[in-house]
Amino acid sequence: MFRPDGTVAVERRGLPSSWRETLWADVYHALRRTTWTRLFGAFGLLFFVTNLFFATVLYLGDATIINARPGSFWDRFYFSVQTLATIGYGYMAPGDALAHWVVTVESFCGILITAITTGIVFAKFGTTTAKVLWARTAVISREGGVPTLQFRMANARASAIVEATIRVSLSWTERLPTGEEARRIYDLPLRRATSPLFALSWTAFHAIDDKSPLHGATAALLADRAATILVTFTGIDDALATTVHARYAYAWDRIAWHHRYVDVLHDDPETGARYLDYRQFHDTVPDDTRR
Repeated sequence: MFRPDGTVAVERRGLPSSWRETLWADVYHALRRTTWTRLFGAFGLLFFVTNLFFATVLYLGDATIINARPGSFWDRFYFSVQTLATIGYGYMAPGDALAHWVVTVESFCGILITAITTGIVFAKFGTTTAKVLWARTAVISREGGVPTLQFRMANARASAIVEATIRVSLSWTERLPTGEEARRIYDLPLRRATSPLFALSWTAFHAIDDKSPLHGATAALLADRAATILVTFTGIDDALATTVHARYAYAWDRIAWHHRYVDVLHDDPETGARYLDYRQFHDTVPDDTRR
């Protein structure tokens, strides 16, 4: 149902099938979500096509461009580039009414394209996210004699996140009394769901007691119900004073039963400094391994 990064893996069918209809209905959202490579590629294509259009108008209309070679399409294309980008080298200039009208319209289009490009790039560049390193595998280990679901994460940035909050949910398929199957989501309370300062690592604990939706669950049951543990994280980046968020998903086959995490916080025997060893961050060992 969910990929490890928390995005939905289910196909969407029945929505508008035309990519043109989908794009124009929410073009701002599409441009904000796309990659930087595609974004610059799209704006580069728009710039080229716009200049190609106005160069064609100048060429087919036989507009007079001072210092442009007679009948040269590419001189009119380069003149269009200078006009749209407001470069104005002063060598080529409009020489008749048609050329002046084209320059007027193209200058207006250039202002709009510049404004839109600047706004989209700034909005995308200004979007902040939390850079959280998630353990690839969650574990179920005994803590104080109680089976406990655990997962850990680390702050991959040097800046700290204040007022960090985690919410954990269980999503699985249940069979209703009518015989139908439905996807249900249950909250999984944590031993500690908030942290005043998230600077290094954080291991979350959910006790699987008689109040837990996972009470009595087995690995086979989680597999049969296609269970997924959904984790959402929010906090305030102290360097940017901006709310950041992250999410992750642990499918049933990425939960290690009767395992615990390897310790990653150590003391350097030579300098005495404490350090976090990210090379062991994803490692787990059986419960009965000597600590």
